[in-house]
Amino acid sequence: MITVHHLNNSHSHVVLWLLEELGVEYRIALHQRDRQTFMSPASLRAIHPAAKAPTIADNGAVMVESTGIILYILDAYGDGRLRPPPGTAESMRFYQWLTYIEGSAKAPLMGLLRFLRSPDDAGKAQTQAMLTKHLTLIEEALGLDGTIAGVGFSAADIQLTFYEELVEGFGQIEPYPNMQAHLARMRQRDAYIRAEEKGGPVGLMSMFSALRQRA
Repeated sequence: MITVHHLNNSHSHVVLWLLEELGVEYRIALHQRDRQTFMSPASLRAIHPAAKAPTIADNGAVMVESTGIILYILDAYGDGRLRPPPGTAESMRFYQWLTYIEGSAKAPLMGLLRFLRSPDDAGKAQTQAMLTKHLTLIEEALGLDGTIAGVGFSAADIQLTFYEELVEGFGQIEPYPNMQAHLARMRQRDAYIRAEEKGGPVGLMSMFSALRQRA
């Protein structure tokens, strides 16, 4: 049985949610962030030296990195669900957005963290411009059918939702109505709710508020 090492207020929520959508049995090992630094605990580092969330254990191996974990779960347990058939135009869009969210789009968003304590207005403006470009592309993609890959609800939408929650936490989501609507719909899914019941709420708003107050 797959084990999910779940860190509170973290990306590992998407793994719980994906497994709930697929109806896969799993074990959950809970880890708590440091209340002052919000860093991951030594207990997570003991599982994998990267000390990252999400982390899973299955088949005698341990794995980190959310996109890889999502693809592994779809391969091992998905039976073709929550992804388009391979080798199709739909699968090209699916892979593009699944990786784009955690790659190109994620970097400038997380880059804003360093400006919480830095007066580098020029650097912040450049990072914000890059982020705006990525958010605009996502907003436009969601305008097709309300899902990110245009193939109906898929694992790419699960990945996008945590990104949208980060965007919301940074106070950046208001100009993007398609993203707001997508996030609201995803939070209403039964599997999302079950994942929060088991792993705790995704409390990014409160965490980012605390970080801003300490800046």
